[in-house]
Amino acid sequence: MRGVVSSSLLLVLFSSSSVPRFPASPPPSFQASPPQITDLSWLEGVWRGKIGGREFEAHYTGVDGGQILSASKYTENGKPAGFEFERFEQQGDTLVLTPFPEGKSSVSFPLTEYDPKAKRVVFENLAHDFPTRISYQRASGNRLTILVSGPGEDGKEQVLTYDLQRK
Repeated sequence: MRGVVSSSLLLVLFSSSSVPRFPASPPPSFQASPPQITDLSWLEGVWRGKIGGREFEAHYTGVDGGQILSASKYTENGKPAGFEFERFEQQGDTLVLTPFPEGKSSVSFPLTEYDPKAKRVVFENLAHDFPTRISYQRASGNRLTILVSGPGEDGKEQVLTYDLQRK
């Protein structure tokens, strides 16, 4: 499944009418009531950065309609080098991230950690090979850090860091 969810950042655009079931994960870490999709409104905007030798640009929509959609692209030497979509949505009391690397269906990642003060969220799917964890943190008004992590092919923890600036 490593090819289905690439080691690049995972992003989603399309809705799905099916509701996936998730494997057992640690209990969510929330300070009060469960977060709602509107609590992720700080993701909205256009974000850019450099990931290795590739340029990365992600567009996150607002929360209207009860979901956040994103589309991203990678370019290398001025040429296309990949694309991804993401969908963030409310499923009952849980926020769920579903990535679509290269536009292909993938597994979903339920929210496991939420820190409204730090503007940080963590989505996990421990049954997935890589990644098992995707986190987003709004570090300042114009900076977004995304960490994509999980066991690498050698079994050791691998972390991909996306340090993005608002366009």
